[in-house]
Amino acid sequence: MTTLKKKILALIFAVFSLTACNNSNRQNNLVNETSTVDTLANTKEGSNVNAIDTVSYDYSYFPIDSLFTTKVLTVGTFHDDEVWESADKEKWFGLFKRKAGFYLQETKLKTKRVYDQIVDENENEKTGWGVQTMNKDTSIILIEASKFLTPHSVQQAILSKEQVFPGDTLRINYLGIDYKIFATGRKKKVQDDPEWFDVWNYKLYLTAKIKGQQKTSLLAAQPNFDDQMINIIFAGDIDGDGILDFIIDTSRHYNATSPTIYLSTPADNGEVVKPIGGHTSVGC
Repeated sequence: MTTLKKKILALIFAVFSLTACNNSNRQNNLVNETSTVDTLANTKEGSNVNAIDTVSYDYSYFPIDSLFTTKVLTVGTFHDDEVWESADKEKWFGLFKRKAGFYLQETKLKTKRVYDQIVDENENEKTGWGVQTMNKDTSIILIEASKFLTPHSVQQAILSKEQVFPGDTLRINYLGIDYKIFATGRKKKVQDDPEWFDVWNYKLYLTAKIKGQQKTSLLAAQPNFDDQMINIIFAGDIDGDGILDFIIDTSRHYNATSPTIYLSTPADNGEVVKPIGGHTSVGC
């Protein structure tokens, strides 16, 4: 074999060896990466191959219950640990709806022990709670009394949608101020429901220019959802300062609800609103 042929064969072998090593490293890196994250499998109709999208979760949660400063309740029937003994003895404001519109007013609660059909073995056990108000109008949410809550009519902001998916924007003009709600994160269509998405690394923001200052608030953050989506229940000036407030269901699970109230008066500098309290309850 000539010297030239030997050099050519040596070069080919070196290139082949280098390529094989690089492929091996890529496979090892892929194994290391996918072993630490979850995956979503997308099976296309008519194909035997599953296309795998690697999903890395950002485990950010907001709001955080332990940082709430105000008690919140809703009317209805609840499990034992979702209401407390002294709730009916405390001072409350309620956001109510009547034919003429919404209003905030002081109210008294009526609580009593009731049969919990999920937990109780028989109807005589009654470990659950029933919560009602003395007000006959429809109760939207109940808020522990505070110095920045006073009775007044509340003009509701009309929303074009209640859910904001990643990449979407919701614009609201309320009492002369322009607000923008937008969401970041990732989404992927669900095959058996073209109107729904799998969503992960979700963050919901509110921004507005108020008195010449641009302000931004994080409203919610969840790494993922289980057949559920952040839902805006109500928008209007609840605390009476002329700035938009919100009630948002921040639950990430289909079997739970977490109506959370966001007010502008207690918001920190640079923020539009601040979550002050929420009430989480589960179906079973």
